[in-house]
Amino acid sequence: MTEFTYDLRDLKFILKEWLNLEEILNYERFKENYTLEDIDFILNEAYKIAKEVIYPLNREGDKIGVQLENGVAKLPPGYKKAYKFLQENGWGSANESIASETHMPLTLYRAYHEMFMAACPALCSYIKLTTGAANLIYRFGTERDKKLFLEKMLSGQWSGTMCLTEPHAGSDVGEANTRAYPTDDPRIYKIKGTKMFITGGEVDMTENIIHMVLARPAGGAPGTKGLGLFIVPKIWVNGDGSLGEPNDVTCIAVESKMGLKASATAMLSFGDSDHCRGILVGDPPDREGRSQGLAMMFHMMNESRIGTGHNALAQMAAAYYFASRYAAERIQGRPFTDPKADRVPIIRHEDVKRMLMEMKSRVEGIRAMIFKGFYYLDVAGHSDDKEKAKKCRWLGEILTPLIKTYASETAWSVVAQAIQVHGGVGYTEEYPVSQYARDVKILTIWEGTSFIQALDLVGRKMRMEGGKLFAAWLGDREEFIAKNRKLNVFQAEIKKLEKAYECVVEIKKILEGYYSNFSEKGKLVPLYALRVLSCCAQLFVAECLLEQAIVSKRKIEEAGPDCHEHHFYAGKIASAKYFIHNILPNVYTLTEIIKCADASALECPEESFLT
Repeated sequence: MTEFTYDLRDLKFILKEWLNLEEILNYERFKENYTLEDIDFILNEAYKIAKEVIYPLNREGDKIGVQLENGVAKLPPGYKKAYKFLQENGWGSANESIASETHMPLTLYRAYHEMFMAACPALCSYIKLTTGAANLIYRFGTERDKKLFLEKMLSGQWSGTMCLTEPHAGSDVGEANTRAYPTDDPRIYKIKGTKMFITGGEVDMTENIIHMVLARPAGGAPGTKGLGLFIVPKIWVNGDGSLGEPNDVTCIAVESKMGLKASATAMLSFGDSDHCRGILVGDPPDREGRSQGLAMMFHMMNESRIGTGHNALAQMAAAYYFASRYAAERIQGRPFTDPKADRVPIIRHEDVKRMLMEMKSRVEGIRAMIFKGFYYLDVAGHSDDKEKAKKCRWLGEILTPLIKTYASETAWSVVAQAIQVHGGVGYTEEYPVSQYARDVKILTIWEGTSFIQALDLVGRKMRMEGGKLFAAWLGDREEFIAKNRKLNVFQAEIKKLEKAYECVVEIKKILEGYYSNFSEKGKLVPLYALRVLSCCAQLFVAECLLEQAIVSKRKIEEAGPDCHEHHFYAGKIASAKYFIHNILPNVYTLTEIIKCADASALECPEESFLT
């Protein structure tokens, strides 16, 4: 088996040299538990666990997959043990859950969890969903709900899921048919319906599974506004916390998938015997049949959207690290400029270095964007400075669709390049990169497709408060450019960043024109939404990379010619330069495409697409 490796140094750079993590660790919520001095120990230990405990499961899990036997999804060997190890030894749901006393800042928790996702993304999905379900109960459940469920979920004794999708209603959540019927107890409803694509919906990993289910109460309003949220345990939980009888939740099937084969994706039937009970979360429907179920579920969905982008980053990073090491070891060919020389490692060939540089800049840039998002969320959730917290909250909201979409869309191409670096063996199952290609593709679809995220950006986030919040986001980009235009270094990069910024400003005006003439131009909004998102994301990634390059340049100058980490800081500078000169110009091209407003895709007859 190829040995797992990961870039600990970049994670430490982000936490200790780039972001102001000390500010977050000094918040009341964290100051008694964590310090900057803990970072190296936490990351080093997590790396060992990723390498020795988690990664060995990845390949075997892919080969064996989940097997459905008598209605129970059987995990591959080792998964149950590893899940229990992580949860019981302080590396699991308790560290991320807001309900836990050991709750970590997202910036710190996600730094080590990234390595776990890279080592075995199928295993980590179970942990993330349990955390999200527990957070929902903590935010919106009663004290009784919290007492019944949270301790056992955060210890890993029970797991959790999110149940939205139905066979006829995927992204169109408002068409859900699962019903909730009142009983004599106003908080207990009978649940009846079918949900599909439920990660961890049935698995033999824990003694109980706590499903968070969207269902429409009897008499509920049509569409999303009529959906309620219910806690539906696989096995009913008695008032004293003990397990009761099975709760009429049946696993119909486990999907046969392209990738993530050790992640159980189940189709569940609720109430086949008319005995499935769910606990209402929040208030009952109002007089118009309106409930707050989807609004509450959005808290878990938004956490999952950011987590999906981070999952994509972890997988593309792992593929890049495997490719770079392979390139350093594989002897093939002679130098282009000296064909009589000895054969060399392929890392010395110009085009291989180009591919590695593209992967490196994308991985480091997207990681920077994601951790800037985690920093915003930490400040928003815990700062005493109300104005700063408010600003960081909407900055995090704007970044959410960028993180989810740009990371997941980019991951597919980065993993493809990792396969290309491996050459023919990359296309075999002998090396790990082919598995990452199969595992990572779902992430453009999970938690809302790329288009749904793009429409969230152009249809909602860019228009919040009359467009003022997005204008303020653009103002931050302008401020960064103005501040660093005075530097004696990176002037060429600043100019290109400024050009990209001006492009996004122009795109915003174009969209405003579409909305002002909606009857005639409205269809151009969804047609170009994904390209608009790509422009915004690339602008932000470029800025983050340049900000890191400025820090790295300063570190080199401070250390002088004997800087023992010169190669690392020089690599950070190279990543920024490459991205800005080779990838960021996509924004200029996309802007011209958007200005052109070509509508041939809409004008083409539907029959022309069919054979």
